Amino acid sequence: MPTSPAEDRATRWAPWMASPRAAWMLLGLATLARVVYLAWGCPYTLIEDEAHYWEWSRHLALSYYTKGPGVAWLIGASTGMFGDSEFAVRLPAAISSSIAGVFLALLARRAVQDPRAPFVTLVAWLIAPAFQTLGLTMTIDGPYLACWAIAAWAAWVAIVDRRPWGWAVFGAALGAGALCKYTILLALPGALVVAALAPARPHARVRTLLGISSGLLLFLLAVSPIIFWNQQEGWPTIRHLLGHLGLQGGDMPVTQGEGNGWHYNPLWTLSLVATQLALVGPVLLLATLGAWDAWKARRAHPEQWGRDRLLIAISLPILLFYFAVSFVAEPEGNWPLAGFVALLPLAARRVVVGLDDWHARLLAWRALPPPRPRRGVFVRRPETPTQVLWYAAVGLGLLVALVVPRLDLLARLPVLGPRIPVHRFTGADVMASHVEELRAALQSETGAEPFIMATHYGRASQLAFYLPGRPTVLCSSSLMREGRRTQYDYWVATNPATAPGLRGRPAVVVGSTLEEWQQVFDRVTLVGTLRGDGKRHRPAYLGYGFKGFPPGGLHTLPATRTPD
Repeated sequence: MPTSPAEDRATRWAPWMASPRAAWMLLGLATLARVVYLAWGCPYTLIEDEAHYWEWSRHLALSYYTKGPGVAWLIGASTGMFGDSEFAVRLPAAISSSIAGVFLALLARRAVQDPRAPFVTLVAWLIAPAFQTLGLTMTIDGPYLACWAIAAWAAWVAIVDRRPWGWAVFGAALGAGALCKYTILLALPGALVVAALAPARPHARVRTLLGISSGLLLFLLAVSPIIFWNQQEGWPTIRHLLGHLGLQGGDMPVTQGEGNGWHYNPLWTLSLVATQLALVGPVLLLATLGAWDAWKARRAHPEQWGRDRLLIAISLPILLFYFAVSFVAEPEGNWPLAGFVALLPLAARRVVVGLDDWHARLLAWRALPPPRPRRGVFVRRPETPTQVLWYAAVGLGLLVALVVPRLDLLARLPVLGPRIPVHRFTGADVMASHVEELRAALQSETGAEPFIMATHYGRASQLAFYLPGRPTVLCSSSLMREGRRTQYDYWVATNPATAPGLRGRPAVVVGSTLEEWQQVFDRVTLVGTLRGDGKRHRPAYLGYGFKGFPPGGLHTLPATRTPD
């Protein structure tokens, strides 16, 4: 005898999640909480990348040395409205996370035939540790992942729903994402393959061609600032990307192992995999299982597979690309994160189907007369792998949401505190205060106006943000022996080789060694580590009488040796 709708809802797990209102309320409350936290509760100073992108926003341009202009434009728009504050710098991160959540929920509604899927997808997006952090920290990854989510939704509209206007949105999303991070182009191969495998619709060829042409045009319009800037500057971004991969022609020396040829450290690959598990948590396992479920069901449900494969195809190229990169260079842990975005609806399907099964087992177990037999590993009641993973994901997500926003409080504990690397997120204002004291004392001593210079772009940017009056801070990275080119080299006032009026002046300098600074100043005094600085090997110095760098930097001079 068939069950009534009320009885069916009673036997399903979390039927209240099926309401669209629940999903939008969840996203709205999460966004509001983040904005309030950033405005009034965040104890962290800008990290190096955030400060550097803010520095970019003070020099708005068509593109930049390492990235497109997207992150600078967003920060510039926010600080233009709210002023130069930590809140204004980070607000676009919270907005980007919300935009990504909207389109992931829309994608889940199309991809999963269960009204609870959008809510579960949003929960997965909001609780994964890395995605939480990107909703509060303004780097290129937040807006980049938002564009990836839009592109995945638009590809579904264009290919699965067969609405040609989806191609226009897809192209625009790829273009907007490329303004932040070029690897969004790795979403394109999988979409094109699935589109080519889709059944042809002869009567819709003209509209499809128009949609694809519109998408291509919007993409080219979006990335034209990057192309124009690189063409004018001699394509420096290409050299930077090659340098990241440790390849010939890049902006970093190619490091070889013993002898010549390919050098591989297995820890690069193992570290990449372990980092993904740490950054995404149990959500990664649920997404992987969801993709595996879709693959296993491809023969039994070919129509469903024809749709599910799009989400997998969009995700695989970037995951495989960085897996391959780990065999030639050491990748950063955040690089492959976009590969899990389009898989979240498949994780949601795994959750709602798996927890329906768990809920049915739980109801049957509760119907047994006591004493009920033990059915679980961790608890007495029934458990399933999907249920355990989901509860672990939610538990970890809540822990991260409660603890990470105030790590400074945990750092005060006597035993746990020293193990928390809170110095990575705090202390930039204290460092700047110390530098300002040194600058004032140096000016009083010499009677000349000192300038500020750092060897690392991130430290230079932090000092520029937190020093009184937000002055121009120079960066000497590309002129040091083991430094590399940075965006500071493209601005006359921040490049020590081109900035006017520096000769003979004193300076407070941060980073490098006494021996190197002695080659560009008449006299140098070691200050030591700045207050608030938790990083090693970046001491501060007082330089007297700046002589300037030799043409080409210190690389061109023979190495010096400190006398015994």
